Amino acid sequence: MEIIAISLNRYNMLIYNTTFHTEISCYDEFITWLRQEYIPGAMSHKGVSEPRMARIYGEDDSNGRSVSLQFNTPDLDTLSEWYNGCGSRWVELLQKKFGNKVAGFATIMEQLEI
Repeated sequence: MEIIAISLNRYNMLIYNTTFHTEISCYDEFITWLRQEYIPGAMSHKGVSEPRMARIYGEDDSNGRSVSLQFNTPDLDTLSEWYNGCGSRWVELLQKKFGNKVAGFATIMEQLEI
């Protein structure tokens, strides 16, 4: 059974998720920047597809707001090539534009069948 599971995993899509936390003062500007700059720029390099964005609700949003941005990617090698090709540049641009008003962390998830 383990061999079958490992074999099937090669065909499952990976989800590259970045969770961002923004200060309220720049939330609207940040969302606009993601929509108009980051997502089109990330998509212009092959490796990620099907962007999705969602607001994350917490108990107390008075300290800022959180957003999840996700892309599909076929495998870790493709994601690594994408990140080295353009992803790291977008991190630098984000830091330059928003400084410490936006923080983020990335997770890689494997899509599983239900």
